[in-house]
Amino acid sequence: MGEISIISEKEGFTNISNVFIEYYMADANGDFVKLYLYLAMLCSTGRKILISDIADALNCTEKDVCRGIKYWIKEDALSLRYNEDKEIVGIVLKTLQSPDPDLSSQLKVVDLKFESGSRKAAREEAQKTVQEEPQTEAAEAHEETLRAPRKKQPTPDALVGLQRDPEIKNLISEAEAYCNRDLAQKELNSLIYIKDQLGFSFDLCEYLLEYCAGIKKTSFSYIEKVAKNWYEEGITNRTDAEEYTDRFLTLYTKILKTLGITNRISPAPVEKQFINTWTNEFDFSDTIIIEACNRAITQKPNDATFPYVNGILQSWHRANVHSIADIAAQDEIHAMRKLSTVGDKTSKQNSLDQLKTIENMYLKKGSNQ
Repeated sequence: MGEISIISEKEGFTNISNVFIEYYMADANGDFVKLYLYLAMLCSTGRKILISDIADALNCTEKDVCRGIKYWIKEDALSLRYNEDKEIVGIVLKTLQSPDPDLSSQLKVVDLKFESGSRKAAREEAQKTVQEEPQTEAAEAHEETLRAPRKKQPTPDALVGLQRDPEIKNLISEAEAYCNRDLAQKELNSLIYIKDQLGFSFDLCEYLLEYCAGIKKTSFSYIEKVAKNWYEEGITNRTDAEEYTDRFLTLYTKILKTLGITNRISPAPVEKQFINTWTNEFDFSDTIIIEACNRAITQKPNDATFPYVNGILQSWHRANVHSIADIAAQDEIHAMRKLSTVGDKTSKQNSLDQLKTIENMYLKKGSNQ
């Protein structure tokens, strides 16, 4: 990619929108926020820049920059400009929209529970659609409807009322015990968001805190991310959450960490389809899957994608691999084939060299006559 320009949809806009600070910033990964702020600064200067220059300025990789740009496009905060050859020539900082003021922090918890049950059925239907048409616009649009609502700041009066609620008061005590500190107001707001807007039961909130404390992640930015992930997965009770963390979340974390993906706690829907294939259809253990991820990152350190890992695991599945010993045997077969190929090429080259020598001898003999 060549140099790209950074412009604003709103002429002369050089400051950070209050809407960004209030509604977009809290939900975004810190690195994505840094990227947006840097793009806003570039917009005010009007100068062109390379993606590699942005990566150097933010002390990250070009892949991280591209991932951040994709995130903000998905959030409808950025858009791309193309030339006639369909090449990217610019990034547009879009005018940000605040959420609908009628979004429901006023909904009752029972209403949100009902919605969560509907969402679980919708998620199962979405997974079926993704399996049949994994990358269609319809499937992506359907997934979009399953996203957790943006956090809406309660009014001061509503906040006082919520904090007087016996369940909320008990939950605050539980949170302070698990986190081993008094909660700041921002942390209280996150807890109320999880309980009130995401519709988590007290039991599910308690397990959420227990799980995060167990893996030594007690910052509420992390706790809130986990809660949103569970919401989008259709998890509505403690039993579902325990099953999810036991069966999948540990493997998800291992895979993302091995592939160097550290800015999210859960794979994307299409990535989850790959993982489900590896565990259910191929019946591979965690050890074999992580070995494939290690090989992918070794062979393609800057571009170890899920499809690339899938290619490795598909070849092992076709070879009837079931253990690390089987993988070692496949490595040996591959090495022998490679050596044989090199030997064939050497033999062929030797034959050609011999023919060339004989030809030169006859040509030399003919010239002497």
